[in-house]
Amino acid sequence: MHNAKFRFPVNLQYFSEPEPDPQTDAAGDEPQAPAEPTKTFTQEELDKIVADRIARERKKLERYADYDDLKRKAEEYEKAEAERKKAEMTAQERLEAEKAEAQRKAQEAEENAQRALASANQRLIKSEFKLLAKEAGIRADALEDAFRLADVSGVSVDEDGNVDGVKAVVEALIANKPYLVEQPKKDPKPIGGPTGYSATDEMKTLEAQLEAAKKKRDFGLVLELSNKIKQALR
Repeated sequence: MHNAKFRFPVNLQYFSEPEPDPQTDAAGDEPQAPAEPTKTFTQEELDKIVADRIARERKKLERYADYDDLKRKAEEYEKAEAERKKAEMTAQERLEAEKAEAQRKAQEAEENAQRALASANQRLIKSEFKLLAKEAGIRADALEDAFRLADVSGVSVDEDGNVDGVKAVVEALIANKPYLVEQPKKDPKPIGGPTGYSATDEMKTLEAQLEAAKKKRDFGLVLELSNKIKQALR
């Protein structure tokens, strides 16, 4: 046991709270603190001083006891926030990608529709051209060639499918390429016949001879003349 009668010299500065450093004087030297007088304490008093100092230090430590836990929670929150922002950024990028894909498909569909419409209009123009070209006298065997030669750049097709401008194209083509038009057939002249003698004249002659043979009841000649007339009509 400690004997309370014994007294120990103790410098109280070892148990006091640290004070801030004093400012230096004008000469730059730190002022000297006055010497603390040495006091003597009993063992009981000394134990109490030490216990009080320990209690103060423990109280200071208790204020920072949850520092590591707070730091860990702060780090977890920062990490969670970063993941959330990353997820939002990923979602935004996905939406942008989906938007770009939708725009690409819409553009592709529009281009396909335009090509289909252009092809349908071309077929309408070609059909209208062939119809009017045939009516204008262009040979049936030359219709495909005539369409390739024709300039249909000015022809238009409205929303209802009506074709405009083909007639002018056909007329211009015939003016520039008259050989495409079918020429009328000329009646062949009989060999040895008089100048200006036509098939019509020959037919009239055969018919007159046939009537005369019928009156004479020359059935052989009737049959012969009838065959000639049939051949002339073919």
